[in-house]
Amino acid sequence: MASMKIIATIGPACSDPETLKGMVRAGLNNVRINTAHIEKGYITKIRKMVDQVNEETKASVGIMVDLKGPELRTRAYDGGRMEIKAGNTYRFSDDESDPRNIGVNYLNVIDTLEPGDLILVSDGKITLRVVQKSGNTVEVKALDSGVIRDRGRINIPGKVLNLGVTTERDELFIKEGIEAGVEFFALSFVQTRENVEELQELVMSQGGDQLIVSKIETKSGLQNISDISRVSDFIMVARGDLGVEMPLEEVIVAQKQIIRESHKHGVPTIVATQVLESMVSNPVPTRAEVSDVTNAILDNADVLMLSEETAIGKYPVESVEYLKNISEYVERSYGNFAGPEEFLGNRIAYSIAMAARVVASEIRAAGILAFTQSGNTAKMLSAVRPPCPVYAVTTNPKMPARLSLYRDVIPLYIPQEEGQKLTQLNALEWLLEKGMFEKGSRLVITSGAPYFLFGGTNEVRIATVGRFIGRGYPCGKSTDGVVTRNIDGTGDVLITDSLSERDMDRYGKFRCVVCTSSVPHRLLRELTSRGVTVLSNTRLAGDVKEGDHVTVDGDTGVING
Repeated sequence: MASMKIIATIGPACSDPETLKGMVRAGLNNVRINTAHIEKGYITKIRKMVDQVNEETKASVGIMVDLKGPELRTRAYDGGRMEIKAGNTYRFSDDESDPRNIGVNYLNVIDTLEPGDLILVSDGKITLRVVQKSGNTVEVKALDSGVIRDRGRINIPGKVLNLGVTTERDELFIKEGIEAGVEFFALSFVQTRENVEELQELVMSQGGDQLIVSKIETKSGLQNISDISRVSDFIMVARGDLGVEMPLEEVIVAQKQIIRESHKHGVPTIVATQVLESMVSNPVPTRAEVSDVTNAILDNADVLMLSEETAIGKYPVESVEYLKNISEYVERSYGNFAGPEEFLGNRIAYSIAMAARVVASEIRAAGILAFTQSGNTAKMLSAVRPPCPVYAVTTNPKMPARLSLYRDVIPLYIPQEEGQKLTQLNALEWLLEKGMFEKGSRLVITSGAPYFLFGGTNEVRIATVGRFIGRGYPCGKSTDGVVTRNIDGTGDVLITDSLSERDMDRYGKFRCVVCTSSVPHRLLRELTSRGVTVLSNTRLAGDVKEGDHVTVDGDTGVING
């Protein structure tokens, strides 16, 4: 199972339940809705489909609504285009009758411009340099020749532009998203922490509690990444627009910088744009794309996002599957990912998360079991990069999908009425009944007390999956088998009150000998040299019957049924 999480953009190629189910089974964790291409009611429609697919596949796929945000664009031209010639001068002003006026839809940006500033138009194909400014008019010199079409995109690298955070259209989708119960809103063109705080306040004012994904796609956003990450739930490396605002050779270094700075605070990151773009039309990715994905994983990113690959591509299911397969291989081959340097939040809970990581590594745990109500415990455990999956047990029905993008985290929902009665002991039995772990598997458990009502992680302990039968002092490796109390019996695990030297050869046929009294060192050495695990001074807490199957933990001496 991949630790890395996967987002796929919904579109014509995957907007039917059967295709979406195939993507979920292939490893999909979250669906992105790009509001640039939808109308009112679409979010509600997708919510219903995702809920249906989650129910049928027993998954916890969440939804991210990607807000288009205000964009800086040129005016409309006679004939739909404007010819630009290198060396000529042009203007940005409100005079649309001026044939040299390129025009801009947010005239107030002129206040931020100074002589020498660069303005990029048409996805960076045309570069203009500011020559002088007078009132509401800026004169620029063209450094390139080309054509600007109606409403062409404008970028002004390194400038914090006062465009606002959302448009009226965005606010319609925010309202619909809150009503539909989506889990995430992605904010485009984040430049400062105030941009994020403004969206958070807008969402909260409408009764929402969605997590905020800050998209870093401008130079100003990159320059302010430390502050932005401190107030964001997730950070997205939006490489498309970053590649317009800076030379292409700088984008991959910017990606590393954004991931490093965000992860320093324990904030998860998403890498997006052209991840497997060739799979829009081809059934396999290029070697360069596989290398790019591998690089993002090694950078310590938490999530990879597909755009056109799944929205309009021919191979949406295969695209998800390739991401999962690459992630699994890289994680299995590397497996040494650094944790945060200065985690923001509860220091006690964070210390518990760090302790859980160390313990899980030392005992080779099958998983970390985290009782969580708000999701914060799971977030912290994800950030410290544990060596095994984190099973986030929650009674909050909204929480599984909200946890869908945290690396390593597998959410487990328990209805409220069951959760209030749940203890650590019967939680292990519940997991065993669900077939999630084999008997004898070791788990690290983090929780507070009481576990579900108030939250607050304050303890970490080790438990073994199964019905506790007893414990002795172990010598040998972990094993399992069928119980017998007869030295001539056919079982694998002999339970006896004492050992006799004359029966040494007869003991040698068992995988494990459980003795309720002390065992001399010489006999211990002899039996373990024959590969027999021995428990001495064992205390049995329950009745063990002939023929019962048990597991024996060679490190802890715990016997489980």
